[in-house]
Amino acid sequence: NGIDTDASRVVVTVTHNGTNQEVELTQSGGQWTFMPASDWVDGNYTLTVKVEDRAGNVSQSAPLAVTIDTQTEINNIVLVNDTGVPDDNLTNALRPEFRIEVPEDVNVVRLSIDGGKTWVDANKTSAGVWDYNWTTDITDGVHTLTVKVTDVAGNTATRTLDFTVDTTLLVPTITLDNADDSGTKGDDLTNVNKPTFLLGNIDSDARFVTVEIQHGSIKEVLTATRGTDGRWHFTPDNVWGDGRYTLTVKVEDEAGNIRYSAPLSVTVDTDITINKIELVNDSGVVGDNMTNDIHPQFRVTVPEDVNSVRLSIDGGTTWVKATQGAAGTWGYTWPDDVKDGKYTLQVEATDKAGNTITQMLEFTIDTTLSIPTIELDSKDDTGTQGDELTHRTQPKFILQHIDVDAVSVMVSVEHGGVTSTFDAIKGASGWSFTPTAPW
Repeated sequence: NGIDTDASRVVVTVTHNGTNQEVELTQSGGQWTFMPASDWVDGNYTLTVKVEDRAGNVSQSAPLAVTIDTQTEINNIVLVNDTGVPDDNLTNALRPEFRIEVPEDVNVVRLSIDGGKTWVDANKTSAGVWDYNWTTDITDGVHTLTVKVTDVAGNTATRTLDFTVDTTLLVPTITLDNADDSGTKGDDLTNVNKPTFLLGNIDSDARFVTVEIQHGSIKEVLTATRGTDGRWHFTPDNVWGDGRYTLTVKVEDEAGNIRYSAPLSVTVDTDITINKIELVNDSGVVGDNMTNDIHPQFRVTVPEDVNSVRLSIDGGTTWVKATQGAAGTWGYTWPDDVKDGKYTLQVEATDKAGNTITQMLEFTIDTTLSIPTIELDSKDDTGTQGDELTHRTQPKFILQHIDVDAVSVMVSVEHGGVTSTFDAIKGASGWSFTPTAPW
């Protein structure tokens, strides 16, 4: 514009990167126009027009600065609330947030997750950085984010990012392995000091599976193991002492979701004792385990968690079950006659955890006793032998047929309607009796 009609020469000087190029224009249809002979590369250009008329006057325009910008790009797309494994574009947030990094001349950034059917505008947070946080919940699954940017020159660029929303994770379970549930099945009582536990409801994308063990005031966290069959299990590294343990499973998946199992309480009991075995109808000397009763009765004292007591007197060939009376006390009376003799009672006790112990008691049944005899010692039979007539005032009497297991032998003496009882004496030659005072 502004070129006189008598202009005879019009020259455009183009400056780019310090290089000048002059182009002489040709008038066409009364108009002066300029178009580069070849495409200009992106960059800054300065154009100056010089006009000379027929009279030789020369005039020069003010310089015109022009920028060629034919492209734009998207430098980076970031899922801001990527959870779990970093940079795996996996999140447990139903409303994902994205950050778009672009050249500073970008002035429009739009996003779509439905293949371009609907678009939302991102917000510029700083030079070259745009952000958008979805305002509505997105369903679990794999999604494709499409980002479209436009710069001030009108150039556009599009880039996609695949991301996954995962907000679900099963609640894990933990149970004592049946093989180690040594007591009643399902009572979570075991006599195994390194028991195995089975873990269920573990998702295939589980990243961390740990077991927290609480025992008294001590807490530790150990890692579960996935077997070759894909199943998860846990066995403690060290032997557990007797006591109560509470186990809780924690599972975290790749999206960062975390779930806890209900706590499982397990009792380890590896010890059992038989406190006492008693022959209830012990007769004669107390505690000598001898009885004259052919139906011996036994009392067994055990810890209160014992739930089975069996007895045998034939070396374990046959067993009978004792009956529980008070807590920790069991009894049994033999219903059949037991012959005289020495026996070994075997007592087998089993507790709720499945521990078993056997203890012995030697006892004797003795129901026989010889009929004793008494006669005047022949040395003191001063009259005719055998007439039981003597002039001794402290005569000696010989006692015979006294069993070797006799512990007490007494002699009753009647005189004048009065009966007195005396202890006999056992000597080297047998039992005898001599009055302690003259008769």
